[in-house]
Amino acid sequence: MDLESILHRVLQEPTPEVLWELQGALRVRTAGASEGEARALSHALEATGEFYLYLSELQSKTTAREFSELASLLDIGAVGLVALENVVAEGEKLWEKVLLGGVGESLMVLASRQYIKAWAQETELVHRRAAWYLFGALWRLSLEYQPDLAAERRQALIQALLVPSLEAETPVPAKIALLGRLFQVLLLTHVSRAGLY
Repeated sequence: MDLESILHRVLQEPTPEVLWELQGALRVRTAGASEGEARALSHALEATGEFYLYLSELQSKTTAREFSELASLLDIGAVGLVALENVVAEGEKLWEKVLLGGVGESLMVLASRQYIKAWAQETELVHRRAAWYLFGALWRLSLEYQPDLAAERRQALIQALLVPSLEAETPVPAKIALLGRLFQVLLLTHVSRAGLY
């Protein structure tokens, strides 16, 4: 399967299995890549691995039906795919949009959805680990795209973006949607920087 088809599946039906396919396709692309492309692909592989671990850990703590429902929260659909591609195409303005609240609307919609919360505490570490990784990854990208942004402002923006995933009151589906969406944006950013999307 070609890389673009796999990326569409990562955006529309992200599962550990699809991410496994993506890492293989990305590794194939590193052969013969220029230095800049290889660096972007390396970051894409790192993000793919972290997203894989995040979804695998969630999957291990849920039933097949529950995981399917949770994974559906990350299906951005055709309209969302076009919107996300447009955001990625904007380059430097991407991080302004992401950091200033592009994901916030998702949280408001998802906060109203109710799921079984028995495993909420059990999955808390999974969300915190993903948020920790995403903080560092977003910081690095923000440094590249917005080098003049003050460190305190950068920290405040990234913190504000991730804080819902760290709060006990945030429903688990909203945490999954937020963190999963950030992984998707991160992957698309790195792949587009490598000139592959």
